[in-house]
Amino acid sequence: MVEVINHQGRGHMEPAHHNNVLTAETGRQGGLKRAERQSAEERRALARYAAKARWHPREAQAIRERAQEITQLVKQALKDGRQLPLV
Repeated sequence: MVEVINHQGRGHMEPAHHNNVLTAETGRQGGLKRAERQSAEERRALARYAAKARWHPREAQAIRERAQEITQLVKQALKDGRQLPLV
Protein backbone atom coordinates (compact mmCIF):
# COMPACT_ATOMS: atom_id res chain seq x y z
CA MET A 1 0.00 0.00 0.00
CA VAL A 2 1.39 3.40 -1.02
CA GLU A 3 0.58 6.46 1.04
CA VAL A 4 0.02 9.66 -0.93
CA ILE A 5 1.01 12.90 0.75
CA ASN A 6 -0.86 16.00 -0.33
CA HIS A 7 1.33 19.12 -0.07
CA GLN A 8 -1.36 21.44 -1.36
CA GLY A 9 -3.17 23.75 1.01
CA ARG A 10 -0.19 24.43 3.28
CA GLY A 11 -0.72 28.17 3.07
CA HIS A 12 -2.32 28.11 6.52
CA MET A 13 1.11 27.32 7.96
CA GLU A 14 2.62 30.60 6.77
CA PRO A 15 2.06 33.59 9.06
CA ALA A 16 -0.27 36.18 7.57
CA HIS A 17 1.99 39.10 8.49
CA HIS A 18 4.62 37.94 5.99
CA ASN A 19 2.14 38.58 3.23
CA ASN A 20 1.42 42.13 4.33
CA VAL A 21 3.68 44.43 2.31
CA LEU A 22 2.73 47.51 4.33
CA THR A 23 3.81 45.85 7.59
CA ALA A 24 7.14 44.84 6.09
CA GLU A 25 7.78 48.34 4.75
CA THR A 26 6.90 49.94 8.09
CA GLY A 27 9.30 47.61 9.89
CA ARG A 28 12.05 48.36 7.40
CA GLN A 29 11.60 52.12 7.84
CA GLY A 30 11.74 51.73 11.62
CA GLY A 31 14.95 49.74 11.33
CA LEU A 32 16.52 52.39 9.14
CA LYS A 33 15.55 55.14 11.60
CA ARG A 34 17.05 53.14 14.46
CA ALA A 35 20.27 52.60 12.51
CA GLU A 36 20.55 56.35 11.83
CA ARG A 37 20.57 57.08 15.56
CA GLN A 38 23.18 54.46 16.41
CA SER A 39 26.91 54.82 16.16
CA ALA A 40 28.94 52.43 14.02
CA GLU A 41 30.18 50.74 17.19
CA GLU A 42 26.61 50.12 18.42
CA ARG A 43 25.53 48.72 15.04
CA ARG A 44 28.58 46.43 15.01
CA ALA A 45 27.82 45.18 18.53
CA LEU A 46 24.20 44.43 17.59
CA ALA A 47 25.31 42.60 14.45
CA ARG A 48 27.73 40.50 16.50
CA TYR A 49 25.01 39.69 19.02
CA ALA A 50 22.55 38.75 16.24
CA ALA A 51 25.10 36.42 14.64
CA LYS A 52 25.87 34.80 17.99
CA ALA A 53 22.14 34.38 18.68
CA ARG A 54 21.70 32.77 15.28
CA TRP A 55 24.62 30.36 15.46
CA HIS A 56 25.09 29.84 19.22
CA PRO A 57 21.65 30.33 20.82
CA ARG A 58 22.61 28.94 24.26
CA GLU A 59 25.52 31.36 24.63
CA ALA A 60 23.34 34.25 23.48
CA GLN A 61 20.66 33.28 26.02
CA ALA A 62 23.28 33.22 28.80
CA ILE A 63 24.49 36.69 27.78
CA ARG A 64 20.92 37.99 27.70
CA GLU A 65 20.14 36.57 31.15
CA ARG A 66 23.33 38.07 32.61
CA ALA A 67 22.51 41.47 31.11
CA GLN A 68 18.99 41.30 32.57
CA GLU A 69 20.43 40.40 35.98
CA ILE A 70 22.81 43.37 35.88
CA THR A 71 19.99 45.67 34.77
CA GLN A 72 17.85 44.55 37.70
CA LEU A 73 20.70 45.12 40.16
CA VAL A 74 21.29 48.64 38.82
CA LYS A 75 17.58 49.49 38.92
CA GLN A 76 17.31 48.22 42.50
CA ALA A 77 20.37 50.21 43.58
CA LEU A 78 19.02 53.39 41.99
CA LYS A 79 15.58 52.79 43.48
CA ASP A 80 17.07 52.44 46.96
CA GLY A 81 19.04 55.67 46.49
CA ARG A 82 22.39 53.93 46.81
CA GLN A 83 25.42 54.98 44.83
CA LEU A 84 26.62 52.47 42.28
CA PRO A 85 30.13 51.12 42.85
CA LEU A 86 32.73 52.23 40.34
CA VAL A 87 34.44 49.20 38.90
